[in-house]
Amino acid sequence: MDQQLFSHFSRAISVLVFVFGALSCGAIISGDDLGRVNLIHYLLLFSILPLITLVAMLLGLFSQSTDTRFLSNFLLSLPIWPRPWLTQLRALKQHQLLDRWIAFISQLIGLSFGLGCLSAFIVVLLFSDVSFVWRSTLLNAQDVYPFLAALAWPWQFIESAQPIKEVLIASQELRYLPSDKPSVDYGTWWQFLFVAQIFYGIIPRLIGTLWTKWVFNQAFKTHIADNTVLSPLVNQQPIDIELAPISDNRPQLDNYNVICWLSLPPTMMERAINNFSSPQMIYQAGFHGDDEQAAIDDPLPQLVLVAAWEPPLGELADFLARGQGVIMPLDFNQNSWQPLAKRDVDEWQRFAQSQPNWTLFIDKELTS
Repeated sequence: MDQQLFSHFSRAISVLVFVFGALSCGAIISGDDLGRVNLIHYLLLFSILPLITLVAMLLGLFSQSTDTRFLSNFLLSLPIWPRPWLTQLRALKQHQLLDRWIAFISQLIGLSFGLGCLSAFIVVLLFSDVSFVWRSTLLNAQDVYPFLAALAWPWQFIESAQPIKEVLIASQELRYLPSDKPSVDYGTWWQFLFVAQIFYGIIPRLIGTLWTKWVFNQAFKTHIADNTVLSPLVNQQPIDIELAPISDNRPQLDNYNVICWLSLPPTMMERAINNFSSPQMIYQAGFHGDDEQAAIDDPLPQLVLVAAWEPPLGELADFLARGQGVIMPLDFNQNSWQPLAKRDVDEWQRFAQSQPNWTLFIDKELTS
């Protein structure tokens, strides 16, 4: 596993989320022709949304459930990962590090989004005269003020960032404005919103990011240390590894199931098994499906379709140990088949050698 590759990915996704947060904030704060923006929208983006995600984060930290298989399978099945990254993510899952990495990247996403919103907020305040008002058909200032006061409780020591009931009443935009409405600086709400972002959107996520990054790095270092084998001081005779033969003849499968161990579009799936007889069932298993147990319980022989470029990991070996049939590696780019690289073929031959009930078949009609 390449830790530098994960660092590149973390930076890339943080930049994308930062831009998304800045655009989201900019869209909300743009206001109307008179520079009026809705205070309620800002409360949702800067206070309520971070508060909800903060509660979810705390529940996740103290939850006893460690079953994140569905989430990890969903992430790995998304067609957005470059192939080198996807290989590394699969390696993380194989070595039981994916959960820690997901925890870190989720905190990084929250932090990047908050920083993007805060940056856009500051830029707009610098170059625009913003007037914060709020509108509601059902709520009045007496209903909203206790909620704002509760939100501002963590920063009681910053008097200028506390909500003022009189300003809240004055900044409510009604259909019919009274003529004796006092003159109020509606822009003073920026201090409350700024501090709310810091307390709910930045500080918790910064702490969460630093903590989960440290946990992931420690687990990664422990894994590297546990799997480092010291090289002998003297040269030894290379050991020839026997490779499993590749079947030249198409297997005759009559009553069998197809196990799709890769993310394969439906049209490509039809083409992959077109030259075989119709299977009884098609199961989606491995990182891209949840039919593993059903496939294991089914006693029929299996045709397992795998991605040639993906290294065969222990999860696949555990699955194959309970059945029998044919392993067929595939390589494709969008809707066209690709020739299999020799290094990939060698890797699958070595893997198949350790699977006594399985044969390796490469369909030359799909790879030539």
